[in-house]
Amino acid sequence: MTDDANTRAHRSKTVAGALALFAGPLGAHRLYLGARGWWVYPLWSLPAMALALRAEPWYRHPGFFLAAAVALAAMLEAIVICLTPDAKWDAQRNAGSGRRSASGWPAVLIAMASLILGATLMMSVLAIALETVFSTTSGR
Repeated sequence: MTDDANTRAHRSKTVAGALALFAGPLGAHRLYLGARGWWVYPLWSLPAMALALRAEPWYRHPGFFLAAAVALAAMLEAIVICLTPDAKWDAQRNAGSGRRSASGWPAVLIAMASLILGATLMMSVLAIALETVFSTTSGR
């Protein structure tokens, strides 16, 4: 931050998207953007995953599915953040920064990685969930 009280910190789409992709369940991207409810993500994901890791098998515990849902929401946010047009991003997040965004390819690559990893995670979680449901109902 500068000494000028009217100048706000410039928020990068690329940094926000990368934080959402890699530390989304911890709410790092929301903290970086100054969101009020940034703490909701770790409040849901960390205890859920801690409970899941104590179970056997951990990937069939409901806590795992809740933590995976939070991770998927963060990856969706990474895609939305990275694909927001620069002018709209600056109007929403950088109104008083005095700088203009020029995100380019890094933001697009982060969006693509989020899409690929998110789709893989979603398919894996759905496969585990459906296998769990069908194996317990067929055993009756």
